[in-house]
Amino acid sequence: MAIVAGMAVAPCADAQTWGGTVSLVSERVSRGISLTDDRPGATADFFYRDDRNWALGLGLGTVSARRGATAEAILSATRWWQIDDRRTFTLSAAHYGYAGGDRADRLRYSEVSMGGLWDADGWGQWGGTLSLSPDLGASSAWGYLGHRGATIVELTWHRRLAGTLSADVGWGRVDPWGGAGSSAYRFANAGLSVAAGDWRFSVARLYRSFSSRQRWVASVDWSF
Repeated sequence: MAIVAGMAVAPCADAQTWGGTVSLVSERVSRGISLTDDRPGATADFFYRDDRNWALGLGLGTVSARRGATAEAILSATRWWQIDDRRTFTLSAAHYGYAGGDRADRLRYSEVSMGGLWDADGWGQWGGTLSLSPDLGASSAWGYLGHRGATIVELTWHRRLAGTLSADVGWGRVDPWGGAGSSAYRFANAGLSVAAGDWRFSVARLYRSFSSRQRWVASVDWSF
């Protein structure tokens, strides 16, 4: 349920490594948009990091057929720079592809992002990204408007509270390009998670500015 995709790859020791996470969620939500229409979903994320501060990622997820597709695949590449013990700068590129429906092409898009992480000790870990998408789709009450593109700003905060219990807060804004017909919107999340070995259990309250109906989302994650 993290809202900053570009920050998913954190710096690690100078060694090649790979891994991943498999998740079951009560509802898949990305930047305030439901991908499963109030239904449960599943994701599988895999990564490979080398010793030159590069990372490659593959993400797979379910999508509701009512969205126009049934499956999502995300390919990403990230380069990070460790400024010091507390600060990290990242550049990344990602492509989101969809399949299994008659409107899958409307959903696909790409983006490039720049971001940073700051570990403030007792004040938690702060993050932020600025993403530019030249072809993010736009819609309005009148229907699909085309691949107009957008600017996306996202901020996150994470802090361990006690033991394996942690708190996460996020905020973001999407500003579509292309003039009339579509408008900017905001989204946010606040939640708690607890870890038990390779497992993590999370619950979060989600907010989006274009709907009066907000929601709770729960997830179970297994990392390897």
